[in-house]
Amino acid sequence: MKHTKDIEIVAAGHTCLDLIPAFTIEGKVDKMTDVLVPGKMINMGKCVVVGGGPVTNAGVSIRRLGVKTELIGKIGNDDFGKEILSWYEEHEGHFKGIHMVDGESTSYTIAICIPGIDRFYLHHCGANDTFGYDDMSFDLVERSKLMLFGYPPWMKKLYENTGDELTKIMKKTKVLGTTTALDLSIPDVSGYGDKIDWLAILKNWVPLSDIMVPSAEELFYFLYKDKFLKKKANLGPKEGVLDHITVNEVSTMGKDLIDMGTAIAMVKCGHRGLYVRTAGKDRLKKLGAAGCSDLENWANRELWHPVYEEEKFVGALGSGDSAIAGFLSAFVWGHTIESCLRYANAAGSMNVTVPDGLTWNKGFDDLTKRIEGGWKMKDLKIEENGWKYERGFWVGPDNSGKWES
Repeated sequence: MKHTKDIEIVAAGHTCLDLIPAFTIEGKVDKMTDVLVPGKMINMGKCVVVGGGPVTNAGVSIRRLGVKTELIGKIGNDDFGKEILSWYEEHEGHFKGIHMVDGESTSYTIAICIPGIDRFYLHHCGANDTFGYDDMSFDLVERSKLMLFGYPPWMKKLYENTGDELTKIMKKTKVLGTTTALDLSIPDVSGYGDKIDWLAILKNWVPLSDIMVPSAEELFYFLYKDKFLKKKANLGPKEGVLDHITVNEVSTMGKDLIDMGTAIAMVKCGHRGLYVRTAGKDRLKKLGAAGCSDLENWANRELWHPVYEEEKFVGALGSGDSAIAGFLSAFVWGHTIESCLRYANAAGSMNVTVPDGLTWNKGFDDLTKRIEGGWKMKDLKIEENGWKYERGFWVGPDNSGKWES
């Protein structure tokens, strides 16, 4: 007997403990070596210790927005694993799909966020590297309208053998009638990531993903690796590859994902906002339990929504996960594509006002009040041919769907 879809979203995949030490630096920092000097004692502020990874940052954010949510992840029976479970129990309650396994080490991330310098991470994948089909709680997946799977490029067993293990998981999820959403992550491009045919892997994963929610930078690496490495090699001070990815390149990547078989491609572009591209009605009809509320509104769209003005900027850790949380929460509640983009950018813009990926979240109604209260967007100029500004969105040349009423 099939379960009733009594869970709205289940977030599965990469699970870790985040340690975020606070730098108490005053004044402008031009380069990392001004701070991280060998032999120097650095006076630090309080270290934030929270559950992390997309399972926590996106999944718990979705739950705090008011969506009925479950989590699926794998941790070790060690001090960090116990800390994660303790954090969940204290702040969120018990999650049935978080499995503690003897003999495994728990994944952790130390986030180095120096004011004025782009953040970087010290990361241990731990139990995530052995996560596979047998670690999934498919009883929870079967009860869910939508499954978000996060960061498989940081989970060795999932990307080995051209991604066969995750392909198996996604196929099973589709058989259960659950809509699938996939978030990516950029691997160590100078380490193990350079030895893997990511494009071949995406050709297996994308057709099984109803909704793709990657960042522009990681997607550019997976689809156009040589161009990515060329841009990376020519970066100036404090520049990232994202700063040099053009609107046309983002649009091309969106089309690539649709051509590969996804229904909805939302590409996170950091401070430049969110781009979305959608397939036609035939593909959208195959979404599963969390279907589109209005096919006319969702079909054949190409939109770009600027970010909102943040009250203050503290750090961008988890901002992409928060944007996903805003988008998917609105989606499972039947919002228009325009509304989903607003909530995605609202969640991401709130996220950067806190050091972690969760404490910004005061619920869906809080985001609604901010959006409906005339929250100002940051300036974004798109000058490529075929783009025009309309109703608070930049509209791409391949947009032909119906606007929200």
